[in-house]
Amino acid sequence: MSDPAAKASHRAAETHFVITRADGTVIDLGRGVYWHRNPLRRLWWRLWGQPRFTRRARAANRSAARAAGKEL
Repeated sequence: MSDPAAKASHRAAETHFVITRADGTVIDLGRGVYWHRNPLRRLWWRLWGQPRFTRRARAANRSAARAAGKEL
């Protein structure tokens, strides 16, 4: 049996979200998806980071709906 030639050394992964509207307005929603090898950092993200991102995304959706003439 052969051993793997390389070991994955990924420690973290994240995705940032930015909204660019037709009128040129840019809204930075920040980090929306986060994973880290350390379970304490993942817990921190679930307890503190994810709720903050969810609030920012919902606020952006509400403002877009108001601008379009709809109410959420």
